[in-house]
Amino acid sequence: MAEPVAKRLLAALNTAIESSESQKLESELRTKMTTSLKQWSDDLENDLLSAAVISKFRGNDLSVSSSLLKEAANRLHFSLISTVEPSLCSEDGSITDREAGEASCRAANVVSDSILFNSDNSQYFSLLVELLRAAGLFMRWHEQVLQPPLSPSEYVSVNNPTVRFKSEGMILMCSKLLDIDIAGDNFPDVPRFASIYLFRATYGNDSLTTSTRKLFVESLGGCSCLMKALLKGNQPLSRLLSVLRNIHHLVSSYPSSRAKMDRAIEMLMTDTFPEKEEKHDLLQVLVATLAWAFQSKPTFPGDSSDRRAELALEILRALFAMDAEVSSKSHYSQETMTQLGIILCELLKLPNSDARVFQCKLAVVALLLNAPNEYAQYLAIHGGIKPLVDIMTYQLSVVVVERTNSGAEDAAAVVPILLALKKLAQASSAVLKIVKEEVFPPDAEFIFQEKVKAEMIKNQIGGQVKANNMAPLDAPKGTLRWKLIRLMTWTESNVKRSGSELLWTLCGGDPTQFVLRTGFGNAVHFLGVKGCVTLPKEVDI
Repeated sequence: MAEPVAKRLLAALNTAIESSESQKLESELRTKMTTSLKQWSDDLENDLLSAAVISKFRGNDLSVSSSLLKEAANRLHFSLISTVEPSLCSEDGSITDREAGEASCRAANVVSDSILFNSDNSQYFSLLVELLRAAGLFMRWHEQVLQPPLSPSEYVSVNNPTVRFKSEGMILMCSKLLDIDIAGDNFPDVPRFASIYLFRATYGNDSLTTSTRKLFVESLGGCSCLMKALLKGNQPLSRLLSVLRNIHHLVSSYPSSRAKMDRAIEMLMTDTFPEKEEKHDLLQVLVATLAWAFQSKPTFPGDSSDRRAELALEILRALFAMDAEVSSKSHYSQETMTQLGIILCELLKLPNSDARVFQCKLAVVALLLNAPNEYAQYLAIHGGIKPLVDIMTYQLSVVVVERTNSGAEDAAAVVPILLALKKLAQASSAVLKIVKEEVFPPDAEFIFQEKVKAEMIKNQIGGQVKANNMAPLDAPKGTLRWKLIRLMTWTESNVKRSGSELLWTLCGGDPTQFVLRTGFGNAVHFLGVKGCVTLPKEVDI
């Protein structure tokens, strides 16, 4: 399937070769190539979004001609740089990688002052956008589908057809394109597609991409470029979202970029507001942007065309990647941390009917795993704990009732919410009370306590664990406590441990209460982990 894709790309680019040989880009040829490239990109993007098609790709594409891929990539690269710098059209498209790198640098050097970007001819912008988009999709296609199944260090850069796209000149050119001003809302958004290009060029673990990412961060001022784009006002939401994806990616894959982003923001804000002495950093800007996304009109999340929920989700995930935990709390503004806590609480209280909101809530759950302990009391007072229990209830229903024992997928669904509630319950007695009453409802406690009395009279046992009922005394099928107890014997160890830890916390760390509520058969392994009972030596704890 890869060969037809590469051939269609070459066919779409043929007009560029014809026009470059005539030393000009005729209007009709530009329009034709723009349309052809858009169709190629649309088709490939739809294929990449289809798991079934990707499976077919992976089964058939590794044998595709490397020369054909290289030819398609090189022609696309040449068309892109010759559109930015038309004088390059006089050169032969069949150039070496070194010559291509030099040509890319020449194209980068003219971006800031080229007449192309000072003109009001949207036709140039339309073609440039489609070339940038096609190049980004080619890199995505290669990374997601075509890259051979070797370890990153084994994949030799010289064999990589995307090598010209990831050269210093191309990264510099797209960094500059990200900074240009577009004359009006009706013009194609070149900065947005330059941002997407940068993301694709730096996303991946092969040796070429790793070196490109390092080049972008360490040598080409990539962090300053992204911070300038982040702080730019009055820009399309789709562009801001692409910039945030770059930021999220870099703080995850290149941790030292975080400090560079903080310094870049401080310098940019000082230059803009020299009279203000307060410190500024990436966390502050991200929280302010999150506040805007959540609080701006119309009411969040808006209709299906509104992308603020995507923006909020990307910010929440970036904050999680930054790992702004309590140990680093003193580094951050108390005002910023308070503002973040308020936003998280308000997000949690939104209805779950919109899938976009629920995804944001799951990101909030992940963020709460490393949140300051003070957040627990605030959430308890302002109604933020019941929504978390509702999330747990839903996730448990999916895992316990609908799916049952699917390993890693189960862990991804339930472990974060279980650990978050455990952390919050340990940090605040108010949270502990709310969660305990949701799991063990007060209106069921009378029956439970009656059964406890009967059990304790029947079995008067010494030691740490003063009960030996094999099954829970009161956990009717389908209830939240029944679902939680089911996790205690789950095959996936993280699910088993997380469910047991939350129940142990709700029982106040009392092994007798733990057994009475969960049953000795379910509890015995965890009691062994806690040192309350002695397990056989061969049992792995």
